[in-house]
Amino acid sequence: MIRKFLRYIRKNKNYQYKEKFSSFEEAKRFSEEVSEYFDNRLLKFQGPKDVEVTGRFYVVSIITSLLNKKKIDILDVGGGSQPAFSYIKQSTGRSINCTVLETEKFIKIISKKIPNKFKKNLKYIYSFSDLKKKHIDIACFNSSIQYFSDYENMIKKISALKPIYMLFTRTPYHHQNNNYYSLQCSIKGSTHPIIFFSFKKFKNLLHRYNYELIFENKYDVNTQEHEVIKPKSFSHKDLIFRKIKKENKNLK
Repeated sequence: MIRKFLRYIRKNKNYQYKEKFSSFEEAKRFSEEVSEYFDNRLLKFQGPKDVEVTGRFYVVSIITSLLNKKKIDILDVGGGSQPAFSYIKQSTGRSINCTVLETEKFIKIISKKIPNKFKKNLKYIYSFSDLKKKHIDIACFNSSIQYFSDYENMIKKISALKPIYMLFTRTPYHHQNNNYYSLQCSIKGSTHPIIFFSFKKFKNLLHRYNYELIFENKYDVNTQEHEVIKPKSFSHKDLIFRKIKKENKNLK
């Protein structure tokens, strides 16, 4: 009777993450309820006057302020209705061009809500092939890389644009040797696959494309509810990687 009761409690508890899989595809096939990442709460565009530079959003603003350039080109992957553009303009006032890579479904909704005064410097695209740039200064993943099944190919494509910095904020990591995959169910009406990255494997991937880790912030330890993984075994991190200069690489 006690065991049945405990199973009932576990089944009906509101976990943020459920199950553990060995691949993204396996997680995607697990349930008919699995859907594309889509948060209906974030469909109102937020410009510079609507945002507050706190939490994970401070990272890109600080890095932008350190670059000694008149105009900065940023690729914001999964920036949603709160693009890096708004946080940078609010906190630094720097002149930037920001391209946001989002889903076609999302862009159809948000494109109608962007004020005309921002459209010269803020552009939304849903295909990497629509990025008409040969170089960018910053690639920003604000809690988004964990939703890409082809994340390695995404990083490869972006590294070809030779950004000075790559930023990854509020992303789940653990200290085992391999990634594992789960279902995120914290967004009402959406259950979708998510990657828990091996921190070692992720760093090695970036180093393969000549990027070194220069900043790491770890948080949310033992606070996230997972159905089968102990919460103390994973955490969220904000990471900054910088392009390795040739002379530095030769010294290693």
